[in-house]
Amino acid sequence: MSNNISIEKISGWGNYPSFLAKVVRPQSVDEIVQYLKDNTSSSLARGGKTSYGDASLNENGLNIDMRYFNKIISFSSKTGIINCQSGVKLFDIIKIFHTEGWFLNVTPGTQRATVGGCIACDSHGKNWKAGSFCNYVIGFNIMIENGKIIWCDKHNNADLFYATFGGIGLTGILIDVKIRLRKVPSSFLNVETIRFRNLDELFQIQEQTVGTHEYLFSWIDSQKSGKQMGRGVMQRANYCNNEPLQYIEKNKINIPFNFPNIAINKLSVKIFNSAYYLLRNQKNSKKEYLLDFFYPLDGISNWNRVYGTKGFIEYQVVIPSEFAFKTIDQLLDIITKSGLGSTIAAIKPLTKSKGYLSFPIDGITLAVDFAYNNKLWELIDRLDDIVINNGGRVYLAKDSRLNSTNFAKMYSESFIKFCSVINKYSVNRKFNSEMFHRISQKTNY
Repeated sequence: MSNNISIEKISGWGNYPSFLAKVVRPQSVDEIVQYLKDNTSSSLARGGKTSYGDASLNENGLNIDMRYFNKIISFSSKTGIINCQSGVKLFDIIKIFHTEGWFLNVTPGTQRATVGGCIACDSHGKNWKAGSFCNYVIGFNIMIENGKIIWCDKHNNADLFYATFGGIGLTGILIDVKIRLRKVPSSFLNVETIRFRNLDELFQIQEQTVGTHEYLFSWIDSQKSGKQMGRGVMQRANYCNNEPLQYIEKNKINIPFNFPNIAINKLSVKIFNSAYYLLRNQKNSKKEYLLDFFYPLDGISNWNRVYGTKGFIEYQVVIPSEFAFKTIDQLLDIITKSGLGSTIAAIKPLTKSKGYLSFPIDGITLAVDFAYNNKLWELIDRLDDIVINNGGRVYLAKDSRLNSTNFAKMYSESFIKFCSVINKYSVNRKFNSEMFHRISQKTNY
């Protein structure tokens, strides 16, 4: 089996950090068991490689690429329950079942994510009331210590079930999953686009929208300060009722190489943000194909390359609802004055998840991309202090720099519960990541 281990350069979607590590691509459960037995160091499963930072990276252990665990086992057209292997991508589910009127209850912003990865990250989406992936998983088989496979759901091994959502791969290797899809009336949504002038106006429109629209998402200009701080464009949508069900394969724009590291700079970001804002109509409605609405960035292959070889950092936080406006106002003020914010910045509401280390709480999330820059660390540590003081937390699936002290302040009680579970099932440190090594340095785990 050791002959099948290769040394490869690996990274998350943000391309920071990156390093050489051992990688295997098993094609059967028996192969995974053998790798675990032969490997004396820790292991970590990897899915679609769409988490941004180091959550799916294991530099000094074994990285288990689950790409061949991509089989759909069964589907019930009565219940919408699909049983599939953990390496199945959302793309596969949509392509096969959408023309029959089925779609995901919750989806992140890319079809390239795997079902296993969406559980490990407890992914959320634009339909905030639906919550996170945790709400629609019936159960799963997970491999824990010594290749043992156990079934987890809300009634059987429930503690491991909830620890795995948002557990960033540390509870074991997901083998197969049962997940519930939802019936949808068409392949199109009625999407209303609204331009807003500042953060205060965004929050007013957002409050009105949560009762009328299922889907809600706002892009914001990360460069504007003063009275225009937080200006941007909201998209809110509901499904169309009298449109067909169809799957439309679209051509993609490909970015074949890394841009120069200086391509994303204060001037280029300012030009892009101004153009994006000004070219949007003040308010309009149109019919939009669901894949264009849910996965706009999937239309550009390798879009992460625009940030150059140094990569980028995404800073995503969620703030409890009662403190959200004040806190996000503070965060944006610091970010806009720094001039380091990039072209992708977003705000949307979230609903609390039951996953022990899951990101979503009842609140508002802010996400901002930053091109890699040495000045970032001091800036983001300053942002962390504000987030902590207002009861918020960082999204681990996007993170690559949160220190263990601040992690403990954000996730303290849930992390204690999580660690008791991985100790109970004898998986502590047997499944490891660069993220876990970083955020647990000053704990007893």
